[in-house]
Amino acid sequence: MQVTGLESEVVIRRDQWGIPHIAANSSSDAFFGQGFAQAEDRLGQLEFDRRRAYGQWAQLAGAEALDFDRFARRCSLRLTAQNEYSALSSEAKEVLTSFSAGINAYLNLRRDLPPDLALTKTTPDPWSPEDCCAVFLVRHVVFANWQKKLWRGRLAAVLGSELVAHLQGADLRDIPLIVSPPEFARLDPNPDQQPLNEVLAAMAHLAQAATGSNAWALHGSRTESGLPLIAGDPHRALETPSVYYQCHLTCPEFDAIGLSFVGVPGFPHFGHSQRVAWAITNANGDYQDLYVEDMPLTSSRTEVIEVKGESPVSIECYETPRGVVVFGDPLIGPSLALRSTALVDASSGLEVLAPMLRAQSVSELDDVMRNWVDPVNNLVSADVSGDISYRTVGKIPVRNRANSWGPVPANNLEYEWQGEIAFDEMPHALNPESGLIVTANQKIAGPDYPHFLGFDYSGPDRAQRLHDRLDDIQRATVADMESVLTDRVSLAAKIWVPAILAATARDNPDDEYRVLSEILNSWDYSMDPDSIAASLYLVTRDFVSQRLANQEIFDPLRRPYFEEPRGSFQPVSLRIWSLSTGLLAGNDESLLFSGESWPDLLRDCFSQAVEYLRSALGPNTDEWRWGSLHQCRARHPLNRPELDPPVVGVGGEWDTVMSASHPAGYGFAVTSTSVARYIFDVANWDNSRWVVPFGVSGDPTREHFSDQQDIWVKGGLVAMPYSPEAVSEATVTTAVLTP
Repeated sequence: MQVTGLESEVVIRRDQWGIPHIAANSSSDAFFGQGFAQAEDRLGQLEFDRRRAYGQWAQLAGAEALDFDRFARRCSLRLTAQNEYSALSSEAKEVLTSFSAGINAYLNLRRDLPPDLALTKTTPDPWSPEDCCAVFLVRHVVFANWQKKLWRGRLAAVLGSELVAHLQGADLRDIPLIVSPPEFARLDPNPDQQPLNEVLAAMAHLAQAATGSNAWALHGSRTESGLPLIAGDPHRALETPSVYYQCHLTCPEFDAIGLSFVGVPGFPHFGHSQRVAWAITNANGDYQDLYVEDMPLTSSRTEVIEVKGESPVSIECYETPRGVVVFGDPLIGPSLALRSTALVDASSGLEVLAPMLRAQSVSELDDVMRNWVDPVNNLVSADVSGDISYRTVGKIPVRNRANSWGPVPANNLEYEWQGEIAFDEMPHALNPESGLIVTANQKIAGPDYPHFLGFDYSGPDRAQRLHDRLDDIQRATVADMESVLTDRVSLAAKIWVPAILAATARDNPDDEYRVLSEILNSWDYSMDPDSIAASLYLVTRDFVSQRLANQEIFDPLRRPYFEEPRGSFQPVSLRIWSLSTGLLAGNDESLLFSGESWPDLLRDCFSQAVEYLRSALGPNTDEWRWGSLHQCRARHPLNRPELDPPVVGVGGEWDTVMSASHPAGYGFAVTSTSVARYIFDVANWDNSRWVVPFGVSGDPTREHFSDQQDIWVKGGLVAMPYSPEAVSEATVTTAVLTP
């Protein structure tokens, strides 16, 4: 197949899952091949993600996308992407240029459009290198920790600073730290509320308008092969097509395989080369701030958003010395400005794409990641010399602690950024004595660490369960890691179920209660899809969240903030869900109705759960299986059923290792889950494994659209052929691109 833009021949071999293994004679041609393959498999996703980045999604999706487009335009993602590309080194520019040329070479073939583009009658414009920067930005700037700060500010305005500060430290369970296991930490039960008072004062000026991951590394002293194993799974919103794309790139400079972002070359999050493997989880670092602007500003520009089926909408976009105004109109009154590391200065994050593939050791990879900006990640790595490493990577600004709680006054120099934490002072561990590194979005370092990284960490459940499974393991194999990846034991259930049984105990139980209590009493706390006990526990807990969220005091928080994108807003019941286990464990009644106790609440909610299950699944308790409620119903962004993968029931819950969360209070369909699973075997790369929720293709009419789904649902993995011999044996089809 002859295409324009190549230096020499590129061979694309596809295995039985359609995964491309791309061989080229130069790195530029390898990235060209990656762009070509992505366009062949995910052309619609490339176009739709680019439109979201540039605030052009409403042109195809209609008025419901207007809030998102408005936010993206106000964040100036197009200009930011252009500035970022301009500031990159010549090598980094060449990577993005070659990748873009591959996409455009596919477009120039003028093949039939995939169904999603055909339905919208959309022919993509040529892809530019700046587009790579934009699609990466939109995933990591738009949805980050500013949402939590906005929520805390709004919550403080409703509940007061004392109660909000108390809730922030209410979960007193032990948390296994990342950099110094087996040490544990606890949240401060009495955090300083003064910073929150400052947030509350700032919020008073504003008028109200009516995804976690796992990754771990085992040292060779703990494995059967004598060399490290890395395994994990990123947890994100369940999308169709999936956010990650499986791919293999081979050229004289490197030989690397991994999961790439659609629209971005290389493997910035998960992959391995000939000598090094790496994986990340979200470190929940604090790298974004919100400022309450109360000074009149001059409009910097006017933008027009095209809306399908409606008249165009004009918006004013403003910028302040702190950052871009994202909510409100400063010509009318106070507004909110966003300051984010990737928006302040041109990000150097994509500088790492090629150098990380050439790194020969974990120390070299560590040094490459000095350029990483956002998101702030936990980087876990291992190399063929036997080293395992952990490093917090990304830029975290140094500033007043009040900034971390919520929106702060813009007219006070006390809240300005004062530099950033030096890379060499970020948490780091090399070959820890335990021979184990576990990251599950939990707290990173203890009180002796000198810098503030953030406090919006996940609870201890997944991290503790991983330690339960891994702390004592010896002579570990890939099969052992696969077993850990599919672990569905809920540590939260071990707190809730005894409390439910105690609250509902009866002197003269009827037959139904005896059956249900026996089901719960005999449960092993594994959230399996065929488990009845899992349904009883989760539905009861869901009703608890609904009950607490329905209190009148939360009425002002039931809608998104003025012009906040609906996709970033979390209803009150979801916010309470994440707090509820810690509150129950500590018998903390601070969010309960006045005069109500936990036993009262659990008794009522268990009765509601039984009625719900009877109504939803029928009177036969044998049919109350968790997988019948907890289903993956992934929807294409165009909301067209013919573009969706099959509906399947799954196990797991929010805080199990095999995670699959639901929108608490709004049904039990899966909204966020493991969007890939992987195991990298440093001793034998061909022994590595992986899987994604659907398939490599985004076209529902193609064979590889959802061919991995059944394996993913069951917790299985597929082969990851790497050596030339393994790739040759696995090859099903071959395409040759020539200049």
